[in-house]
Amino acid sequence: MKKKLLFILLSACFALGLCGCGGAGTDEAKLTADCQNGNFVGEVDKETDVIAFKGIPYAKSPTGDLRWKAPQAPEDSDETFEAKEFGKTATQYSWHSEPAGENEAGVGEDCLTLNVWTKDMDAENKPVMVYIHGGGFAWGGTADPLYNGSTIVEQHEDVIVVSMNYRLGMFGEIDFSKVQGGEDFPDSKNLSMLDLMQGLTWIQENITSFGGDPENVTIFGESAGGAFASLLTASPDAQGLFNRAIAESGCVNLTFDQEDFDATGTTEALLEATGAKNMDDLMAIPEEELIRIYTEEDLDGEGTTLNDLYNMPYRGQEGIVEEDPYETLRSGVGKDVDLMIGTNADEWRYWINEMGDVEMTEMDEEGIEENMAVYEEAVAAEKKEEAYAVASDRDKENLDKFFQLEQIKDLDEIWQNTELGNETGFRMGAIEAASCHAEAGGNTYMYYFDIPSDNFDFVGACHASEVAYVFHNEDETGFSGTVDKDLADQICEAWVNFAKTGDPSVGDIKWTKYNIDERNTMVITKDGLKIESDPLGDQRQLLQPFAKYYLK
Repeated sequence: MKKKLLFILLSACFALGLCGCGGAGTDEAKLTADCQNGNFVGEVDKETDVIAFKGIPYAKSPTGDLRWKAPQAPEDSDETFEAKEFGKTATQYSWHSEPAGENEAGVGEDCLTLNVWTKDMDAENKPVMVYIHGGGFAWGGTADPLYNGSTIVEQHEDVIVVSMNYRLGMFGEIDFSKVQGGEDFPDSKNLSMLDLMQGLTWIQENITSFGGDPENVTIFGESAGGAFASLLTASPDAQGLFNRAIAESGCVNLTFDQEDFDATGTTEALLEATGAKNMDDLMAIPEEELIRIYTEEDLDGEGTTLNDLYNMPYRGQEGIVEEDPYETLRSGVGKDVDLMIGTNADEWRYWINEMGDVEMTEMDEEGIEENMAVYEEAVAAEKKEEAYAVASDRDKENLDKFFQLEQIKDLDEIWQNTELGNETGFRMGAIEAASCHAEAGGNTYMYYFDIPSDNFDFVGACHASEVAYVFHNEDETGFSGTVDKDLADQICEAWVNFAKTGDPSVGDIKWTKYNIDERNTMVITKDGLKIESDPLGDQRQLLQPFAKYYLK
């Protein structure tokens, strides 16, 4: 009787999928998102219980006849695919601060994929946060552990995080207008922008399968990603693809006009390195050879590669990036998008690491001196020389006054010049974008991040140092140094609250909107978050006349 009862119980278990055979199918069904271009199976992160979907294609592969062409929507499919590994990183050479270049899938042209992190596939209408990685328009990728979206979702189960790869460098922005056959490649100067717009279109059409709300999408990004977040806000053709934008340390001034494109010489260098005479020749080059030339070819005998001659988005393609993105914002394009924008206190100090030959994590005293010397000559001093070179006599007087400000004059010259770079390279552009957006009637919030890294005392709150706080990735200390968990809680929550409601206030900390009268700004320091009116206003006012030189 007992054997018969056991047999009945076991049979029932198998029928219900509780004893192995049916269980796997049931689990897989709960981890599958049915999308327009396939049914994608994710997996659960055992440490966080967050479901991750990786390497989902949001466009056709931009290879073969689609090289240097605008992205195309993927084909419809009802096939099932595993989505458990990151897709290829956009073509780039390996660099110590961009670990996505060492992605297991490798680098290549077939890089138009995205990743989704969510907690509950049965939920509906979750706000969606879409991250756009930085990397100077030529490096970076979603496989970078700093951008692991599971950490945000673990803290805030009611949101979904997405990250997108896009084409970089000469694969993302290059000018073929003067090359024979180039007329067939009219979008080549803005392929990165078009990739991101196609990714956002895919999200609009498919995010409900992951429990997301296509009517509550926030884009956020840092450096080049911040530039794209603000450019998409100012792009007429991108309106309706998202509702909110967060631009961290990057703005619409990070663009090229035709004169800038001509000055880089990227197209000419490509033709010389490949021996190509026309577009047919370029299109015929096998991917492996083009990647080799792009990442390894020595152009000047000193290690310069085509990857070093990266371009920025083209300013002047109607509907995509307008001729004057600031004026576009001021005219009201993007006013229905809630905007949060800000910069870090010591942006330019990031390049102490990037400009030298010694990786910051491996620096000894000799390495510090070596990197500092390269930085001082190539970045800090250059900013001062450039400013005086373009300035009128009256503007030079303002520059003189800037260097005599109480908070500036007692600094070593290298840090005086660095502070000028912080203003002209980053903060000035962000303030102008915030002002234009607010004047047009848009909901606008501004921040100033000033939590110094403890990696080295000279790094300060450098470029990218806020990202570990935003993602709540306390182990990724390369830029931020030791991450204060309580501050990470507040900063991550502020970003999430903004994505949910358009208001980044946290608990009792009221984050008031930005306008050109009060210029209320959330100042984020090791002591916490506090609203200040027009922080560093004396610097802003003295350098305001320089906007005509730098914001174009």
